[in-house]
Amino acid sequence: MSEGNPPSATLSTKSKKNKKKAAKAKADSKADERPEDAPGDHDDTDPHDANEDPIQVPESNGAKLNTIDGSLPDRSVNNKEPVATSDVPSTDIHSEPASDGTEPKDRFDALVRDRDSLRAEVADMRKSLEEIQSKHTADMEALQQKLDDAESKKEQAETQFQMLLERVNTIKSQLGERLKEDAEELALARSQIEDLEDENNNLKDELNSKSTQLVELSGDSAEKEKELSTLRDRTNLSQQNWLKEKEELLEQESYLQSEFEQAKEAMHNWEILAMEERSIRENLNEKVGDLEEQLSSLRDGYERATHERDTQQSTVDGLQRALQEIQLARKQELRELVESSDSQLEDLRRSLREAQKQAADADKGLQNAQEEIERVRPFEKEVKEKNLLIGKLRHEAVTLNDHLTKALRFLKKGKPEDNVDRHIVTNHFLHFLALDRSDPKKFQILQLIAALLGWNDEQREQAGLARPGTSGMPGKLRVPGTPLRTPSTPNLATEFMDNGASSKETLAELWSNFLEQEAEGNMNPSRRGSHQGPPK
Repeated sequence: MSEGNPPSATLSTKSKKNKKKAAKAKADSKADERPEDAPGDHDDTDPHDANEDPIQVPESNGAKLNTIDGSLPDRSVNNKEPVATSDVPSTDIHSEPASDGTEPKDRFDALVRDRDSLRAEVADMRKSLEEIQSKHTADMEALQQKLDDAESKKEQAETQFQMLLERVNTIKSQLGERLKEDAEELALARSQIEDLEDENNNLKDELNSKSTQLVELSGDSAEKEKELSTLRDRTNLSQQNWLKEKEELLEQESYLQSEFEQAKEAMHNWEILAMEERSIRENLNEKVGDLEEQLSSLRDGYERATHERDTQQSTVDGLQRALQEIQLARKQELRELVESSDSQLEDLRRSLREAQKQAADADKGLQNAQEEIERVRPFEKEVKEKNLLIGKLRHEAVTLNDHLTKALRFLKKGKPEDNVDRHIVTNHFLHFLALDRSDPKKFQILQLIAALLGWNDEQREQAGLARPGTSGMPGKLRVPGTPLRTPSTPNLATEFMDNGASSKETLAELWSNFLEQEAEGNMNPSRRGSHQGPPK
């Protein structure tokens, strides 16, 4: 736990603890030596030493301070021996006449009642602060759980959508390639069928022409046979001519017979080719039917895939709408939570103003009591006790102020305060110009402006916040110590650097720390006035 704190802060806390133990042992030894002289001892002790609280260094691991948990440290003189301090003034009052001591006693009782009322208000504020913190943590946990569930659902929907897109793309690519191949094959088959049909038509035309020629030749042969019969009748007339003509006719007949046989063989061949072309055409028709069936099945699969894609798209749209509704509800809840925290912050500020007003009234009462001390010397001890009581009340008012500023810081931790307010920076810059050069607050304001504007190391060196060549810690605020601080006020370096040990301090925390220091600076003069005793 101590690795996040710097060595200087650890040594300062150890030395302060040792001083505290030594002072406690010394007080115990004095109480053992003089148990009967308790009032006299209280008069001799310095109220500044008795009421001085050790500086509590905030832990870097987020542990709660003792002032927030409800265990307020009360190291005042009145807590050591309350019986002895309350008995001595009462004996002195009874020993004097009643006409001289009634008014101071009434004021003393009024101050005691004011102290009790302030303590009751402090206890109520502690309870309200604890309730606010518990509600805030519970709301933040519930919101974080809802956000995690919504993000997980969104991631699942996105993964399903991506898977469906990949499936659809693969199906589209496969169907496109198959359809292209089938279309090419179908076009080739149709072109082949058309070529074969053209050839078949040509062959049919040639067959018709040959058949007509054959009919004509058969008619010619019939005429020749008639002429042959006539020639046979005339054979007797001229045998030689007839023989010659017979030979010529036989030769012509043999020629015609050979041509007839050739035409017959050609016709037979054409019939074989027609049969083959018919079988090829039937095979192509069967292939076309198969391809059409495959195309219909592929179309059915594509339609089913598109339908499934549409259904999945509708489910994804529903999930996106549900996610948007969840996000809107979360924003509304966060807005309501911020408004409630702002109202609670205003209540705490109002109670702080009331406590400061009561402290001012107590200061006025102190001034009146000091004026009465000069007139009433026999009641000097009683006036000292009143001064001690007023100092305790001021100390309690300071602790109340610390509690309220720390509550402001805890409430602001839940909101992202990363935006720079121009009005705040302008006010700090004008305040920086108005301060004297020797005032230590000038350096604090310049440091706060650098934190609000997010200056880098080079800009800090140019502004004089860091020495040249020593800017090696960008996450921490480098604030030198100043000798103008009193021991009861915390050092700015320890306040900022210890809180920034984890280098994750926000602008809201820096602003609350500065407000806390300003409140302590305003209350220190009144605290010093309460520590000084009345004139003897």
